[in-house]
Amino acid sequence: MDERQTRIALLVMAHLIFLSAFALRLRNGERAHRLRSRAPWWVEYAPPLAWVPWALALVSDAFEIEVAPALRAAGLAIAFAGALFAAWSMWRLGRSYAVRMDVFAEHRLVTDGPFALVRHPLYLGALVYHIGAFVALGDLLLAASTVVVVLPLLAYRATVEERALVVAFGEEYERYRSRVPALLPFAG
Repeated sequence: MDERQTRIALLVMAHLIFLSAFALRLRNGERAHRLRSRAPWWVEYAPPLAWVPWALALVSDAFEIEVAPALRAAGLAIAFAGALFAAWSMWRLGRSYAVRMDVFAEHRLVTDGPFALVRHPLYLGALVYHIGAFVALGDLLLAASTVVVVLPLLAYRATVEERALVVAFGEEYERYRSRVPALLPFAG
């Protein structure tokens, strides 16, 4: 697989996540709020913003290094696993899914599926996808921006989100948080 085909494959994989978010938004429609988030816009929209470095890397090859075919294939497999994990987490949330950190009247605390492994599987999936994309493309700018922009952005979003979930679910969330790690499965 050449570099162009790799970019196309990564774009298709990312659409597992993008189309899942869009489909769930359409399906869920307008919902009554139980808790409306007051976080700054860049925190509310951190998940979509986390894709900006990836989009820049996808259109530019200025910072790429040569990647062996086996490493490219491994990177694609890693990216695909990350995309599937992120999409699975969104679909598992179902009516509780939203881009913003609002909690809706029918919102329930989901603790099974990918949420039994980590509390923030969508963020883990996005990070794994970015790592796979870096490996597949050999893009140093994507690697640097994932570490300097994407990871801190999603980590901060997770921290703010946790506060909202404690307010919404109280002791139930505290028990969940005490037994399930935030981002790294089996850590803790």
